[in-house]
Amino acid sequence: MLAVHGFNLAGYTLLFDYFIQQSNEQLVQQLDNHQYNDNELIEVTIPLHTPYLTSWSDYERVDGEAEVNGLYYTYVKRKIHNDTLYLLCLPNRTKTQLTAARIDYAHKVHDVPSNAAETGALKKNPAGSEYHQPAAPFTFTVITTVTGEQVPHAPTPVLHAYSTAPYHPPRV
Repeated sequence: MLAVHGFNLAGYTLLFDYFIQQSNEQLVQQLDNHQYNDNELIEVTIPLHTPYLTSWSDYERVDGEAEVNGLYYTYVKRKIHNDTLYLLCLPNRTKTQLTAARIDYAHKVHDVPSNAAETGALKKNPAGSEYHQPAAPFTFTVITTVTGEQVPHAPTPVLHAYSTAPYHPPRV
């Protein structure tokens, strides 16, 4: 029973991370051996604002990855031409599926709805945020006479002692 509980706490994360690492190593090996379809490559262009860049004549092999809207892409090649970086990427379907399976498993094990927007679940505020009240602004003035002398021990008026309106930051 303790082993099942330990697996549900953190074991499944380690297991999924192991499978993702193994699939990444296998994919890098396939990319190094040029075992992929060139028709599946997706070109991403990124403008570079760096002076004195040298344009490259050919692409070079590069390793890396990016996530866009839950889909993982693995960099295959890159090239700099004029002021633009060109990246050729392959969709990493295995990592996308494993990551989605890990998230789905975690939601099922911890009894959390998959999509909070559909179930109406509310996001909780950080602890103690309901007790945080911003300080009301106070203005202190020193009363002076017509001649410019300060009145000794003059009472300081307090403005806006209590505010029921919600606090809004100043507009810049």
